[in-house]
Amino acid sequence: MSKSASPLRWGIIGLGWVSTEFTGPGMSKSPGSRMAACLGSSPAKGKAFAERFKIGRVHASLGAMLADPEVDAVYVATPNATHREIVCAAARAGKHVLCEKPFAMNVAEAREMAKACARAGVVLRVAHQLRLEQAVVRAREIVRSGRLGRIAAISLERASAMPPRTTWRSDVRQSGVVYDVGVHLIDQVQWLTGQRFAEVSAFTHPDRRRGEPDDQITILGRMSDDCHAVIRATREIASAENNLIIEGSAATLVTSALRFAPEHCVRVRDATGCSEERFKASANYELQVRAFEGEIAGTRSLLPDGEECVHVVATTEAVLASVQERRAVTPAA
Repeated sequence: MSKSASPLRWGIIGLGWVSTEFTGPGMSKSPGSRMAACLGSSPAKGKAFAERFKIGRVHASLGAMLADPEVDAVYVATPNATHREIVCAAARAGKHVLCEKPFAMNVAEAREMAKACARAGVVLRVAHQLRLEQAVVRAREIVRSGRLGRIAAISLERASAMPPRTTWRSDVRQSGVVYDVGVHLIDQVQWLTGQRFAEVSAFTHPDRRRGEPDDQITILGRMSDDCHAVIRATREIASAENNLIIEGSAATLVTSALRFAPEHCVRVRDATGCSEERFKASANYELQVRAFEGEIAGTRSLLPDGEECVHVVATTEAVLASVQERRAVTPAA
């Protein structure tokens, strides 16, 4: 893959909380990136974002953004249900794509998006930046080394404090903690274990069957090599541990809280005792930007591509079907 212009020139599509407070600052801190243009839901939003981040052009339409020759790549952070249209249009325009999670609303959309980018020869990566946390990377290395033996069980939780659900976030079809946080954890379980979900059961609070977005979800999964998984994503708990436990036939790995802490600890306990490694909390959004820059230069990063995320979307679909139907469901991909 040939290198693009340096620094990488970004078009920011969607100027909400994640772009303003996390990804935008991450791009500002990287010498390998420059925000060249932005597109928001209103002219006022575009102007405010451009002034804050010193961006030269504010576009009024998706077509204008994708026709901009000064844009090499787009970051898609629009409402969840709009990702398919924007990603496919960006691919046709020859723009590389970093798409926020959830990647797509269903497997058919996810496959279409992945194929469109592959056909166009553009880089597509999905913003599962939790993969870049140093303690999580180390946990995966330990699992893959075989030190834990056969992986029998994994549990992972994450809490998220969010403002009241308004505008599109009140739409149960594209909102809820399952999309805010749950998809991250589905991706992490598959990535950490090297196994895909074979079967899932789930329930939520509030119950999505009443037409309300969920604020807590619990997922029980059986993985392809019969590892058992428990995922809990919540925005209802003030002081959740946000920890990871991976239990194997030879040893158990436990982390300290993986959120709202300046330092993370990875402990491995086996028959001989307990070892411990400590890691400073990672600047995941900055690392995500740099990882994508590397992708454009031809260096594969830890960020998932479209094909990987087809399986995350399939599992999410199965989880939502389980909530609705109160039964175990097999993912479609």
